Amino acid sequence: MPQASLTSCSISSEDVFLTGVWRPERRNRRIGTKASGFSKSNDMRIPESWVDKHGNYTLHFERLETPRVENVTFGECKMKFLYETPRKGFSYGCSPADVAKLLTVVSSLVPAFPDIVAFRQPTRKQHQQNPVWGRFLYCAEFAEQHGTAIVVEAQELGSPLKWSKRMTLDDRAEYERLLRDGHVFVETKRYQVAKQTEEAVRNTILYRTFLHELGHLADYHQKVLDHQSALDLDQDVADSLYFSKPTSEREAFAHRFAEELRETLLERGAIPFEPQPSA
Repeated sequence: MPQASLTSCSISSEDVFLTGVWRPERRNRRIGTKASGFSKSNDMRIPESWVDKHGNYTLHFERLETPRVENVTFGECKMKFLYETPRKGFSYGCSPADVAKLLTVVSSLVPAFPDIVAFRQPTRKQHQQNPVWGRFLYCAEFAEQHGTAIVVEAQELGSPLKWSKRMTLDDRAEYERLLRDGHVFVETKRYQVAKQTEEAVRNTILYRTFLHELGHLADYHQKVLDHQSALDLDQDVADSLYFSKPTSEREAFAHRFAEELRETLLERGAIPFEPQPSA
């Protein structure tokens, strides 16, 4: 075989290193992580059964254990207050009487009231896996009670409220709101951590979260329920168009609504107010 052919077919040591040698820096970096399936079989998850122990089809946050029911009237508006007694160490930060007073002072500033206000005690797993201050339900079913609802969830006093030090713009805005509510954060290696107190929980739930959920109702009322401003004359079409909007857009509206409403109430001296005596 000619020498030229041997030369042309030769393989350099560099080529051997690139193709024939195991390169540790190119190992699978997902080994041992959830991305490769590790620990996926024992994740803690909130049970998502649609059927409760009584055979009713409900979501987990529509299930209350023997709640106290109160009928409340604001002018021509009739509402139901459902109150589930919180466990020891948990608090709503406010009472039904406090919420009734807040609704009284905002009655001339909001277009509609919810049909139901529910005070709910989450389970331990729900509190750990999906903690929320409150939520607005467009069509809720609490046993025999139906309609739009604002749900307030009990918070564990003294428990840590962790906020990552790596924040998006939305996270930063929420962090600033928590500081304004009176939550005192202490910096650790990876988190900003605050212990939940009765006063801070009250400020967050009563004077911010509840106003935020009223903002969701105002948005829905304006774009779906009010025939003069609805997205379409057909309510089903208007409803479909409303929910086709990005969640971020609806959240932005509720935040603006709550901020403007809060500023108005502060200027009038309507909030904050002392805890109201229970009936």
